[in-house]
Amino acid sequence: MIGEWRIDDSSIPKTTQKVIDKLVAANPAIADQLEDNKEAIMDQIKAIRLNLKADHTYESVTQQGSTGGKWELLNNEHTIQFTKADGSMRKDSILESAPSRLKMINVDLKDTTLYVHP
Repeated sequence: MIGEWRIDDSSIPKTTQKVIDKLVAANPAIADQLEDNKEAIMDQIKAIRLNLKADHTYESVTQQGSTGGKWELLNNEHTIQFTKADGSMRKDSILESAPSRLKMINVDLKDTTLYVHP
């Protein structure tokens, strides 16, 4: 699991739609604006990199900058918990972990996402 990961191209369209749906749920007035900019949002999601480091820190790199925190495996390595610098946590379920593939259920988006090495 250690290393740099990106969202696989096969997961980009669904992940993009889940992100848009989440944003619209929080602010319905921006629905048309988000739909008009769907390609740009998709490009931003394609650019995301997740760096899992051996010291159990992580860095999420986007076009807007990077954020980080700590990660740990729980539940017999079936769950990965990300703890941001502000103390907020997210637990994702690990469906597959192989040297070249990492498939997880993103709890926030309720979406299965496949990660691969860039």
